[in-house]
Amino acid sequence: MIQVLAVENYKKMPWKNGQGFTLEIVRSHGTGLSDFDWRISIADVKSAGAFSYFPNRKRIIGVLDGGAGLILNVDQKAPVTLHQKQFFSFDGESDVYAELLDEPIRDFNLIYNPDRYCARLQWINAQAMSSWISDADRVIIFNATDQLDLYVNGEQRQLTLFETALVENDGKSLQYVIGSQTAHDFCLIELFIR
Repeated sequence: MIQVLAVENYKKMPWKNGQGFTLEIVRSHGTGLSDFDWRISIADVKSAGAFSYFPNRKRIIGVLDGGAGLILNVDQKAPVTLHQKQFFSFDGESDVYAELLDEPIRDFNLIYNPDRYCARLQWINAQAMSSWISDADRVIIFNATDQLDLYVNGEQRQLTLFETALVENDGKSLQYVIGSQTAHDFCLIELFIR
């Protein structure tokens, strides 16, 4: 089953710590700030601040667009600097403080329950990868180019800027092909049920 998720249907939600808002793209189930097995969202980060806690979850965060990047201070270890389309993974209960390199940024987040799912996230921003095979239980493709032509086992979907495709799989190996435009830019997330 292939579902295209439109930007106007993304849900605006407050951060758990109340310091900003998240635009939730899609989640496994539930409606609250912690009753889900996985959730994908984007958020505008306008100033330095602490991250919300998500106990018993893993987080992968990256810089989608905006300023030069973000510095993450995680559990008092060496700071991690993220520029556009770079990602970092950490535990949801980690003590995280973020600082902007210059201007505000928009980040991209995957939060998931590692006891229920394995996750793989890749940012594809060239023609280096135009097709792949996946037997993941859920495949999410977040489009960051004007238009992305996606084929899943020959079935076509067209994604405009910031639209998302959710593919729910029942254990088959599916072939994914990106149409033959000159450039593409998208995030590929694969979720595997444990």
